[in-house]
Amino acid sequence: MNIRQLIISVVTITTAAFAASSCAPKLSISEFRQVAIDSKTASHQLPQYVIDKKKAKLAVLPPGDATQFRNVCGLGQAAHENFTQTLAKIGTVEVVERSQLDAFMQEMKFQAGITSEVDANKFMQIAKGVDFVFVGAVSSAGVNASYTEGGQRKNIFTGQMYYANPTCTESGKALVNYRLITFPSGSVQQVFQLDGQKTNLPRNVSSSYDCRVQNPCGLLQEAVYRAIDDVKESLAEAFPVYGYISKTMTHNSNKKNRIAFLSLGKADGVEAGSTVDIVEFVPEKDPVKGTTSLVPRVIAECAVTETELFPDRSICIIPEESVDFVFVKHAVRTKSKTGVFRGIQKIYRKVL
Repeated sequence: MNIRQLIISVVTITTAAFAASSCAPKLSISEFRQVAIDSKTASHQLPQYVIDKKKAKLAVLPPGDATQFRNVCGLGQAAHENFTQTLAKIGTVEVVERSQLDAFMQEMKFQAGITSEVDANKFMQIAKGVDFVFVGAVSSAGVNASYTEGGQRKNIFTGQMYYANPTCTESGKALVNYRLITFPSGSVQQVFQLDGQKTNLPRNVSSSYDCRVQNPCGLLQEAVYRAIDDVKESLAEAFPVYGYISKTMTHNSNKKNRIAFLSLGKADGVEAGSTVDIVEFVPEKDPVKGTTSLVPRVIAECAVTETELFPDRSICIIPEESVDFVFVKHAVRTKSKTGVFRGIQKIYRKVL
């Protein structure tokens, strides 16, 4: 067993153990009731977009392909399909449907090429109601085959020597860049650099002459997929969904055990085990313009334990240190699902 195989084994065992121990606890609502503190409401004013739970509407234009594989591997198409599906799955945005996007592009006479630049002003006139548009390109891609000589090896566990056959390891890397353009201003709000790689398990070969990349397009398409999958958390953070606490309850025998009923649910990308921010809106004055706006301030985090009530409802457990100042009408905000399990998954994919 080599180091790479050892890492795969350790990561697999750790993943299984973590998955078995990371289930969200179940609640028995009958053990809770409303007491005096549950009749209190937050003192702030909720912005209308929080009450309406408005999701940002996004359009994803087909990315260009500036690589040497652009006429053979379809990396731009693979990036477009995977990126659009990833955005739709995070549940916090509304993605323009393919038929509507095709109509936009036909009217603009837009065609994915090497750069795929979009005329922001023209798109703004056509795509009514779109808040953001993603424009990007597969900027680089490459494959490699690495030959390892056969010979005597030492087993790291037993210390015994054994003969290892010559092997060939194939790998592919791809870099995809996306710019997030805000409408109607046309300004670039954020830049996403998506770097992915795919490495196959070593295969036995008879000589270095036989060590060649057998399926470069397959390797690169998988690298593009992994690059996009790795940015899911960043996309979720960029587009949170706001809701609010509609009701709170306190445990019958423990006043430090309180739960909150949220206006967010599975339809908003919230699942049992998710964490949401509890937010208070604070007035903040611009000393130059003299205007006042409501700025969100996180006062606590809340672990979601139940999402089976309705698609747009869930229950979370208020942390003990926050039970005295979390009330009805506080806002809540989705967070990305970054965690130990996700980190283990990324490590696993770096070696496989």
